Amino acid sequence: MTTQAHIVPDSPAKKEPSLIARAQQGDGEAFAELYLMHHDVVATLVGQRVRSNPAVAEDLTADVFMKAWAKITTFTWTGTSIRAWLCTIARHVVADHFKTAATRRLTYVDHITQLTDTWAPPVNNPEDTVLSHLAVDDLHHALSEITPRQQIVIRLRFLNEMTVHETARTMGTTDAAVKTLQWRALDSLRKAYTGAVA
Repeated sequence: MTTQAHIVPDSPAKKEPSLIARAQQGDGEAFAELYLMHHDVVATLVGQRVRSNPAVAEDLTADVFMKAWAKITTFTWTGTSIRAWLCTIARHVVADHFKTAATRRLTYVDHITQLTDTWAPPVNNPEDTVLSHLAVDDLHHALSEITPRQQIVIRLRFLNEMTVHETARTMGTTDAAVKTLQWRALDSLRKAYTGAVA
């Protein structure tokens, strides 16, 4: 009587060293397997630190794996999972995100306070000069009536002439979020401006 040998497939942990070696030789499929093995842990780590914005957390998680793929040749196998290395990259990516966001906020505040210095309609005669000053005053008043984020999107989109995508990258959000914010900002600005000139 013969017995059949049962072949036990390699566990993910046993496959990891060979996947890393293949990825380090430029094998994208091997790296894709590493991505599938560790995505959830990295996404959870990033998500815990960026709770208020799931879309940003997704973008940062993708950034972690992009950086890992770019630096995979620098990883040295020491008998422990690549997961700790990925989590270190994730912590750096999140820290960089918050540093950049803080710098952007300071820049926005400075730009918004200079808004009326950078915008003025053309003038041809004294009457137009008076009307232009009134228009700037009305615009300044209307802008003071909308939220800071609405002020930012108005400035970036229309005064700095940025695209939706450029504005989204600058503000650290998505294209869809910028479109929604822009629509609300224009609606609020229209109502505030109408009230200012009434």
